[in-house]
Amino acid sequence: MSAVPPVFGPTEVVGDDQADNLAVVQIALPLSREQLRAALAVGHAQMGGEPPLEEMTVLDVRREVEGYLGAASIIDLHREAAVVAERIAPEHAAELDSAIDRAYTRPPAPPRISQDPRYGDGTVTLNTDDHDEVTVPEPAWCVGHDDDTVGYLADTTHNGPVITAAAVTSQNGQTPIMEARITQAPHGEIHPEALPLLAFQLDIDATVTPEDGRNITRALRVAAARLDRALADLAHLRGEKR
Repeated sequence: MSAVPPVFGPTEVVGDDQADNLAVVQIALPLSREQLRAALAVGHAQMGGEPPLEEMTVLDVRREVEGYLGAASIIDLHREAAVVAERIAPEHAAELDSAIDRAYTRPPAPPRISQDPRYGDGTVTLNTDDHDEVTVPEPAWCVGHDDDTVGYLADTTHNGPVITAAAVTSQNGQTPIMEARITQAPHGEIHPEALPLLAFQLDIDATVTPEDGRNITRALRVAAARLDRALADLAHLRGEKR
C-alpha cells in the first residue's frame, strides 16, 4: 500500500445551501477499504439501493460516500450545536466567535490601483507590482491601457478593439453571440506570447422557432465573416502570408 494514498474529492459541497452559511470547510479523511465499503453500503441503502451499484458512475459512488460522511457529521454537529447554544456562557461564545472570525473571514481585497499610462513613440510606460515602473513596446493596434489596473508585468496584455456579433430573436431580442479581439501578453513568465493571437468566444444556447433559428444562423455567418477578417489582420500582424 502506498504511504500516501491518492486523494479524491470533494466531488460537491455537502450540506444545506439555503442556510446562512459563513464558510465552506473542507477536510481530508484517510479511509480504509472497510470504511469506504461501510460508507457506501449505508449511504446506498439510505437511498433505497438506487441506482444499482453496477450502474453507478465514478462520480455517483464518490457522491454517495461523501454524502454519507457529510450527513453523519452534519447530524451530529446539529445535535451538538443545540446543546452548546443552550449551555455556553455569553462571554465564552464571544471568545469563540472572535476566533472563528479570525480563521474563517477573508480579509478585504486591497483596492485596485488604476494605471496612469504614459505613451511615447511606439512605447507605453506602466506601473507594476513587481517591477515598479516599466516602459514596454506598445503595438499600434492596441487600444491602450487607460482602463487597466496595476498588476504584475507578466499579466500586462495588449488588446485590440472588440469585435462582436449578435442575433435578434423574438424571445430574447438582441443577444450577443460572439466577442473577439486581437491580444498579446508578451511578458508572460510561463508562455510569453511573442506574436499576437486572436481571442474569441462564441456563446449561443437557444430553443427557437424557424424564424429565430434563421436569424441565429444569419448571425453566425456574420460572426464567421468577421472572424475571417480578424484572422487576416492577425496573419498580417504576425508577418504570415495567410
